[in-house]
Amino acid sequence: MKLNLITLAIVFATTPVMAADFSLTKANTSKVNVNTWKCKGCTDPSMLSGDVAVGIGYSNIDDVHAANVLGQEDTGTFAAVNGRLSVNSNSGWRVETNANNLGMKNGDAGIKVTKDDLKLYANYDQLNYLKSDKTLTPYYFSQDQLISATPYSPVLGVERNRFTLGADAQTDMLGLALNGDLSFRSEEKLGHKRVSVATPSPINLAQPIDSRTNELLASSSLSGDNWLAAISYLGSVYNNHAQEIYHETYGSLLAPDPDNEAHQLTLSGNIRGQQSVFDARVSAGRMIQDSSLVNAQISPIQSWDGQINTLDVDANYMLMASDRLRIQLAGRYSDRDNKSSSFEFPQYDFNAKTGILFNNLALDTKSTRGSAKFQYRLAKDYRIDAGYQFDRKERNYSDRETTDEHQLWAKVKMTGLELWKIELKGGVSRRDGSRYLANEFTNVEENPLLRKYYLADRDRVEAEMRLFHQPLPSLSVVMNLRFANDDYTNTKIGLTDDRNYSYQLSVNYLVNKQLSLYSFVSQEWIDANQSGAQWKAEINDRFVSLGGGFEYQGLLQNKLILGAIICLPTVIATQITQP
Repeated sequence: MKLNLITLAIVFATTPVMAADFSLTKANTSKVNVNTWKCKGCTDPSMLSGDVAVGIGYSNIDDVHAANVLGQEDTGTFAAVNGRLSVNSNSGWRVETNANNLGMKNGDAGIKVTKDDLKLYANYDQLNYLKSDKTLTPYYFSQDQLISATPYSPVLGVERNRFTLGADAQTDMLGLALNGDLSFRSEEKLGHKRVSVATPSPINLAQPIDSRTNELLASSSLSGDNWLAAISYLGSVYNNHAQEIYHETYGSLLAPDPDNEAHQLTLSGNIRGQQSVFDARVSAGRMIQDSSLVNAQISPIQSWDGQINTLDVDANYMLMASDRLRIQLAGRYSDRDNKSSSFEFPQYDFNAKTGILFNNLALDTKSTRGSAKFQYRLAKDYRIDAGYQFDRKERNYSDRETTDEHQLWAKVKMTGLELWKIELKGGVSRRDGSRYLANEFTNVEENPLLRKYYLADRDRVEAEMRLFHQPLPSLSVVMNLRFANDDYTNTKIGLTDDRNYSYQLSVNYLVNKQLSLYSFVSQEWIDANQSGAQWKAEINDRFVSLGGGFEYQGLLQNKLILGAIICLPTVIATQITQP
């Protein structure tokens, strides 16, 4: 009987007695001498690798802006170091270094040391941005004094020197993952910037820049299979070594940016269930500004103890109740407690000096927000979204210290129609709040019946429709239609009602993979009514915008995108006053 190759393959595959095992584990290596074997593709773990390049050159620069690109602002010779090196030790340590134009005005370098789950790093960055060396000013600075001189031409710009140190570590503790991160960054700024003062006529000066900012970030997190808890601290201290601008005849002309510091401590975490996720964050902070003020005759304050305490709380909960229904609940609370000092100043009213003393007000603000959102998928291409949102804002020394706003909305999204996508959205909202009371701090000369539009009671109805049509693979059309009506129900003096209509139409055409064309047109109509003590006015505003443009991609090896836009806006406003 003749056996072909297919028959032999079937025999070997179906007959275990006849099968052969050619795996390496079954090889007979008793007579093989492996002492002379050598792996030419393997590397020594302690091997030093990398490349280093040292460049020396000469520059002849007559435009200070070239330094922003070339990293060299002076004429003469320069040197720069570029490269990277890495070292692997037998004990598991790995050291990596890199340098990019180190030695020039725009350069950086760094080093990173790692072993297992520990990483240490340090970075240095030098960043220059120069604006002009053609400026002229009649004064220059000597300490804090303005000294008259022949036209003085300083270089305007800033040089930043930034140094960063940090460490990251990971380990296991009682079966849980523990992570830690610590970093410190210090940035120094030097240079000059343009400022304007009056001596008594306005002049431009080149104010020195000499400041340092230190930042510290420390964080740690502990996580299990379905939860995570973290704590972090962020601190920032700013020191300005530049002094005030002082003139021997006119006194203090301009104060420098004051020294300040900010600190924030944050606790956060999340819990993940099979169909739900809950995460929350609590953050407490303090901002301090207590540096000495300039010695000016118009300001009797020599020091100001400025302090603001902050508190922020966020919580979010998401539940996949079913494969069709998703529920999202969210809440946020924010508090800004102003603990700064208060002083008395002579004030002026609208007519003449009264001599009455008023205090600068330390304003406090609080905001509370809660929302509930429901998303239900009717079918594969049809979805309904609905939600409720509550906003409360509290502010002291205001005509209305508390405002509450309730908003209810719904949206339908349809994507099942061929070549069409449609979104319909509508909503109603109402704003009210505490008693509206004008007081001496907020309405010295205003009519007590006046209602500011952002504080007054308001009922709003709004609707929006979005259409997306793609008749061709390369052509798309988008249209937005919007309507809103505001009714300020309890306003006698001020804005009483307004209506807003608008549409936006845009067309996009893809010529090829690199070139796309687009055009757009939009119109908006706003009709508003205002009332005074003895007058009424109707204001009609009309806005028209028309334009188009193009975008081309693929230049310079896909690193440059070239585009242009032409826009022709037209605004027509008509006001009709009725007695």
